[in-house]
Amino acid sequence: MFKNYITTAWRNITRYKMFAAINVFGLSLGISACLVIFLITRFELSFDNYHPGKERIFRIVSDMYSSKFGEDHGSSIPTPAPFAIRSEIAGLETVAVFHDYVATVTIPDNGLPVKKFAKPQHGEEQNSDIVVTEPQYFDIFHYDWLAGNPAALKEPYTVVLTESKARQYFGEHTPGEILNKTIIYNDSINVRIAGIVKDPGKNTDFFFRDFISFTTLKKDVAFESWNDVHTNEQVFVKLANNVPPAQINAKLANLVNRHYKETKDNKRTWLLQPLSTIHFDARYSDAYSKKVHLPTLYGLMAIALFILVLAVINFITLSTAQSIDRAKETGIRKICGSTVTGLVVRFLGETFILTGLAIALAVAGIYPLLAAFKSFIPEGVTFSFFRLSTWLFLLAVGLFTALLAGIYPAKVLSSSKPAINLKGSGMQQWNRRGYFIKGLIVFQFTISMVFIIGTLVTGNQMKYMLNKDLGFTKDAIISIQTNLDYAADKKEVLAEKIRQLPAVESVSLSEGTPLAKLHFFNPLIYKGGKEEKGAAGILEWGDEHFLPLYDIKIIAGRNIQPCDSIKEFLVNESGIKALGFTKPEDAVGKMVETIVPPSTPGPPVGFVKRPIVGVMADFHSQSLHESVKPVIFTTSREFTRLINIKLQTSGKQLSHFKAAISTIEKCWKEVYPDDPFNYTFFDETIAKFYEKEKQTARLMNIAMVVSICISCLGLFGLAALTARRRTKEIGIRKVLGAGIGQIVFILSKDTIKLLLIAMVIASPIAWYGMNQWLNGFAFRITINWWIFVLAGAIAIFIAFSTVSYQSIKAALANPVAALRSE
Repeated sequence: MFKNYITTAWRNITRYKMFAAINVFGLSLGISACLVIFLITRFELSFDNYHPGKERIFRIVSDMYSSKFGEDHGSSIPTPAPFAIRSEIAGLETVAVFHDYVATVTIPDNGLPVKKFAKPQHGEEQNSDIVVTEPQYFDIFHYDWLAGNPAALKEPYTVVLTESKARQYFGEHTPGEILNKTIIYNDSINVRIAGIVKDPGKNTDFFFRDFISFTTLKKDVAFESWNDVHTNEQVFVKLANNVPPAQINAKLANLVNRHYKETKDNKRTWLLQPLSTIHFDARYSDAYSKKVHLPTLYGLMAIALFILVLAVINFITLSTAQSIDRAKETGIRKICGSTVTGLVVRFLGETFILTGLAIALAVAGIYPLLAAFKSFIPEGVTFSFFRLSTWLFLLAVGLFTALLAGIYPAKVLSSSKPAINLKGSGMQQWNRRGYFIKGLIVFQFTISMVFIIGTLVTGNQMKYMLNKDLGFTKDAIISIQTNLDYAADKKEVLAEKIRQLPAVESVSLSEGTPLAKLHFFNPLIYKGGKEEKGAAGILEWGDEHFLPLYDIKIIAGRNIQPCDSIKEFLVNESGIKALGFTKPEDAVGKMVETIVPPSTPGPPVGFVKRPIVGVMADFHSQSLHESVKPVIFTTSREFTRLINIKLQTSGKQLSHFKAAISTIEKCWKEVYPDDPFNYTFFDETIAKFYEKEKQTARLMNIAMVVSICISCLGLFGLAALTARRRTKEIGIRKVLGAGIGQIVFILSKDTIKLLLIAMVIASPIAWYGMNQWLNGFAFRITINWWIFVLAGAIAIFIAFSTVSYQSIKAALANPVAALRSE
């Protein structure tokens, strides 16, 4: 019997080839979208969940609140804190401390040519994979050891390497052969290789490859301050069994109270951050984790579900619409003894076959799909057909799709009376009302229109962000980061050489660019009034050429004067307002204080008090997600290691810029012959700020295209069925003088009405969703009415183009053939 069901189902599929193809292709699109998003979601949610006892692993983070400076979240705590935690807090199985280390690496390989690996250039996207760590790190995080063991890191001047880094340094040698070889960091620290571990998978935030023993660069804790907020030390703990995190948080609070004087205006909290949240919680920034926006991940899942539902609706719509053509078949089967259950099983069999074909097509296309969207998909996402989770997912999606798509059409086809089915009138009367099918079409295009509106809004916001006046110029400016290990006068020699080039308009030395992801946030305090005023300001260093190069305006006072140390301050408009000044002129000449961090690892220099000599016009120092922040600008020879170069632009072409950069590179080689030449265009750096938004925009584009394709497939099939059923009506209208345009309008008007209803439903939904998204920006566009009109026009045009093909085809048919008796 089962074989008979399958044979009959296959015959019906081959009989209605076009509709079967539409259903299979539509379902495969939905399943493909689900499969890709499942792979992305599985990968992102798997980060660092392979460590034993992962639910007991936490990072100690810091939350600070000040009535003057606001909130601050940090992923590190002061250097003396780990030692106090070990001695004063019970209930911790392991405590491990590590911090990143930027270094050049030299490999003196037994008389062979020396290999030298330059340190990463200082920048937001280039982080060092070298860390200084305690041996307890390997008690918390799991690594497979190929040679040596963690105990070796108890000794000073030892290092553990991953397999890939050992191969990079020493070539193809066995781990045992590499043990005890020497590596030199920063030309002065000789260490012995004490262990080799396997590289971790892609699904980890801990991408470190060199683990230098903590005792090699041991700090004297006695000289470290509990108030040092510029430490980069990361402290991880593993709780003992059955110790609740709340108990440790309470003990951390007691520890903070013992070492800090807290007031209602200044509060500090240390707490445990679960390992599982590090990948997603952007509040606690660090130099290693790849933050992922969790709401975006949830949005991906929702989009996948919507697309799959659209494909299922197509199936239901076409199968139900086909019910008239299959009514007589159903009536005959009932007369011949088929039961309702048997008919439902038979029709569900067809659905399962079509779903199986759709899954096969989706799996066959997954590798080309992953390759096509490689830039959008995180590195490390792979597809393995023989993985258990993949089979379970495909089985779940297949059952969900087949049952959801097949139950209703099967019930409709098997529920009416045989006598009415044989006449064909019952199903025609049911279909004439067609409220269910119309409702499904409205639902489909409501989703598609939400995606269209979302695409228009995200595209406009991206255009606005990339073209908004940021308060400075950004075109034809390149930045070169010099090496901190060299004497400060070398960068000045290079800057002067570049300044003499005819293709260069101006040159400035600074700590960073006006807009950057990483900034020093420092207190800015004014004590001249009745009440002390304060604000959290961004501290920037540069020379007297910085403001003119970036065309940052001075609205009161003067520009800063050349000086090797901190002599005077420039403050922006937001900064002087935060300090209580009503007019920029009032701030000029006033003394303000800020705290200066160390130029090298160590305690802060302390508070410095200097006069404000000028007030800068506000400019955006961070992305448009943030409001304009107070900025303090001053001079310092130690901190200014970035060379900013503005190229001549008047009437120049791209070839001119290439030639100018080539000339600048020659100057670089004269001063830094052993270091690689790297540069970045400032406008490209700004564009990188909005990678997440670009991904959102690309996601909306993809979702829009896929949803419209699926919806139009359904409309195409439905239009074909409608035109076939109304063949005689069309023939009569043509005989009575109706033109092609009239017939196309008659066959298309119902679809247009449904689209207008979908537009009315989709508009408030899309407005609410996109308005919530735009609320994440301090500077944003307004969602105008024309966006909804344009989205509706796009949807109507696409739908009309889809339906009109079948309508025109029916209108051009010979009316004699249409009126001929069946």
